[in-house]
Amino acid sequence: YADLSEKEKTAEGKHKKALQMQLNNQFNGKEPVTLRPEAGLWQGYDSPSPTELHETIGSVFDPRFVVLQMKDGRFNLTGTLKLLETLRGAVMATCPKQPPPEWVSGHTKEGKPSMMPHLAFVPMAFVGSEHADGRIMGASLVLPRNISPEEAGLHLNKIFRDEHGLPKKIRLFDGKWLECTMEIDIRETPPFNMRARTWTQPSRVWASITPVVLDRHFDGSDKWKNAAIVVMDGCERIGLPRPEEVILQPVSLIEGVPHAREFPCLRRKSDRGRMYHIHAVLIFGQKVRGPVLIGAGRYKGYGFFRPIA
Repeated sequence: YADLSEKEKTAEGKHKKALQMQLNNQFNGKEPVTLRPEAGLWQGYDSPSPTELHETIGSVFDPRFVVLQMKDGRFNLTGTLKLLETLRGAVMATCPKQPPPEWVSGHTKEGKPSMMPHLAFVPMAFVGSEHADGRIMGASLVLPRNISPEEAGLHLNKIFRDEHGLPKKIRLFDGKWLECTMEIDIRETPPFNMRARTWTQPSRVWASITPVVLDRHFDGSDKWKNAAIVVMDGCERIGLPRPEEVILQPVSLIEGVPHAREFPCLRRKSDRGRMYHIHAVLIFGQKVRGPVLIGAGRYKGYGFFRPIA
């Protein structure tokens, strides 16, 4: 600019003023909003090949997760219920459409429990390796498979992204002891346990990382057989084939997962009675694709399974 003549400097100054007036007229003196493309709401890390997807049976839940990473706070898998209840409350309160639609809230317009698949919340934990400690690294929103990306974005984008399309920090506080911050995970190379495919890739064998909640209690010598039948029914309820075998045990096959008794119990709404829960292994006759969410607590993070090679 110093090398320009006075005449050229005058012309340059007039050009800048004209541009400034144009910006003021077009944007009313405010900073223009960026038109950069927004990252997709779903995080499709390491997606299966189209051939694999067509040949494998999946559940009623979409394998593409809305993945949130934990920015602060430290919780073990045993805190799944309280953490995800608080996250669900935040999503319900900040949903752009009020009251939220049935697939988000899980309730009809009349306030009755929905009979259709709806939004589920699952923990993304450090499990499945030699030094795994069961620490919750984040959480994911699992959508019904019949919800389009456009519909999902319409109701969820404003919750997790600001006006520029960048991740928005979500502060979670239950009014007592739980306090943390989450935001949508847009890392190019997230940790293995934060990738959707880790939890959804096709497999014949699946093991729970949070216990399966049984919708009724069994007594007598056949109680475990009857409980296994309930779990099999639960697989069919989410669109999967009936497993060839179900193994129920208090300890998970996945490293780093706490004992079933360490998880807080769900309570029935009718009488506030405790509902029994237990870890499970599902063995199918063919490979099935996740996510696999089984049992009465499947929308609250319980009954969440991981594939085993």
